[in-house]
Amino acid sequence: MRDIQTTLLGNATADPIERKQADGSPSASVRIAVTGSYFNSATGDFADRKTEFITVFARRNLARNLLASVRRGQPLVVSGRLSTSEWTGEDETLRHSLNIQAEAIGHDLTYGTATFSKPLRDRDTPDIDPQTATVIPSRPADEDEETDTADQEAGESSYAPAF
Repeated sequence: MRDIQTTLLGNATADPIERKQADGSPSASVRIAVTGSYFNSATGDFADRKTEFITVFARRNLARNLLASVRRGQPLVVSGRLSTSEWTGEDETLRHSLNIQAEAIGHDLTYGTATFSKPLRDRDTPDIDPQTATVIPSRPADEDEETDTADQEAGESSYAPAF
């Protein structure tokens, strides 16, 4: 199968919208505005092209991270599979839109800085009692974890080279 793989640079036009797939997996979408520029030899200056609006779709972990990280107006770099959609509007006119199924999304660091943080895994998140909002004590550590801790205290690294 041949797809149109592309990378876009644009600004988020609104905060991402959370969606759910039919199988229950998380997804999200965000619209970005992309305005190209070109050198106008008649005026001797750069001019903007028409602004294109593209809907970016993300699934699973990428969707979760998109929802937590991106806000309206932020410059983004999006890489993924380009496609189009057609539908009939309420006024019976044929409508078109550009879409990209994102494989990667990040902030464009040309225009600012960002701080990266990995989200906690489910097993790293403490259980909370819904009635008292207190942390429920975790279960005792497995023997493997106890062995790793004892090795590290003795100065042995569990990440020692195998050679």
